[in-house]
Amino acid sequence: MSELIETIIGYVIALFIFQPLNVFIHEIGHAFFVKIFGGNVFKIEVGVGEPLIRIGSIQINKQFFMFGICRCEYNPTDPSLLNEKVKLSFIALGGVIFNLMTIFILIALKLNTTHHHFLDSYFFGFTGFLILSAIIPLTYFTGLKSDGWILVNIWRRKTNEVY
Repeated sequence: MSELIETIIGYVIALFIFQPLNVFIHEIGHAFFVKIFGGNVFKIEVGVGEPLIRIGSIQINKQFFMFGICRCEYNPTDPSLLNEKVKLSFIALGGVIFNLMTIFILIALKLNTTHHHFLDSYFFGFTGFLILSAIIPLTYFTGLKSDGWILVNIWRRKTNEVY
């Protein structure tokens, strides 16, 4: 296969398969920490725009290769402000933690097997980009705040308010 065709195939697969998968893993990470700290998860959305498919509490939107959101409710209950900030920090970073775990698992598999595929670097690259874009404090074009922005906001505040 020529390098150009391989590159085009790599980017198409990364954009339309790996990216939505990474976003889903990311949002599951947020949902995991919401649940273990006693919150409720109502819906996990992959992508933006109008709904395309909905299966239970998981919704795939028409622009499924961009962004995602974990629609949840977490009411701080711990009287200790520091404990709440730590819990909220885990919730905010849950997606990044799960994405990093995915990378570490895949690296361990690669080191302990003979698996080598040209798509591996695309998966790692797109996962790394998602992690980086999540931890930099910024507001996305959709109006949503990045996990990094939420984390900064958690530690700036002097009360238990989440938002």
